[in-house]
Amino acid sequence: MGFRLFVACFLFIVSGIVVLAKSETPEPKNGVTVYVVRPGDSLWNISKRFFKNPLLWPRLWSFNPFIDDPNLIYPGEVLSLKPRVPKLPVVKIKPGVEEVSIKEVVEPPPPVFFYSRGGHEGFISPDEWEHMGTIISSEPPKILLGEGDTVYVNIGYEDGVGTGDRFTVFRTSKAVLHPLSGRRVGYKVAILGEIEIVEVKGKHLSSARIISAFREITRGARIRPSEPFIKEVVLKKGKQRLYGSIIETLNNVELSGRGDIVYIDVGEEDNVVPGNTFSVYKLPRMAFDPDRGGGITIPGAFVGRVVVLNVQRETSTAIVLESSRQIERGDTVSLDVF
Repeated sequence: MGFRLFVACFLFIVSGIVVLAKSETPEPKNGVTVYVVRPGDSLWNISKRFFKNPLLWPRLWSFNPFIDDPNLIYPGEVLSLKPRVPKLPVVKIKPGVEEVSIKEVVEPPPPVFFYSRGGHEGFISPDEWEHMGTIISSEPPKILLGEGDTVYVNIGYEDGVGTGDRFTVFRTSKAVLHPLSGRRVGYKVAILGEIEIVEVKGKHLSSARIISAFREITRGARIRPSEPFIKEVVLKKGKQRLYGSIIETLNNVELSGRGDIVYIDVGEEDNVVPGNTFSVYKLPRMAFDPDRGGGITIPGAFVGRVVVLNVQRETSTAIVLESSRQIERGDTVSLDVF
């Protein structure tokens, strides 16, 4: 309780007031209509600079249809800061005909985050994820498997399997421990790829083809019926202040930056939903002052922002939208309430 109160007080001091995106995209700052991308730019910070609201980045993306992946823009690219309005034909009105102006009010669509690699982000499960079968061999036999390879799985007609059925390939890691409290949070589930049944060969045997591979697949990988991959989420405002921590990363790296996957210790039980955004902070820390022989407090700071892709009971999977410094396990997250 004391730690959460301390976090809340700190974030109240350092965080600004975030305003909900207006229904209309504002005019770009200083009337600028185009912008040349510089190193370190993102649609998020460009929208913040010119529209004074980073959540308007999906509209900036819509103004520039040549951008395939909004997470990847490159120095030198020229972005349009206004929609391209097509020229309309001029209609002449005959004398004596009263001109009637009809305005249709169209509600703008909500901002949407598009994730081109949807499906491979994984999650933290409170318990070991149930599986239906296992990859037991391949044709030809080899250690590392990838897209296009033929594999054998230990499920067949007695398991209700049919030709064309698809299964998610995954691996469950050892238990994930909270970086601050040390308690067990759950098990990290890494999504490796997807297979499609080619032929059912027996009661508990089928051949399958790997139709997608996000990372290396090996014998012993587990499978379960596939679910649709989510590649876009509608950005949603938080309903009330909520604080948590970054507890793990997808690739077991110590430091994370823009585009990386992280896991946080708040989820469905905390009313978190896909599309929620969280600000990431470094908490104040103590340092030794050799001149005065005592401790000195180094202030905390805002270091980035993440958006939630999927939610479990007590945890959520998120992708880093922006980062001014490297993000690491133990960093504090605060739900953005607009």
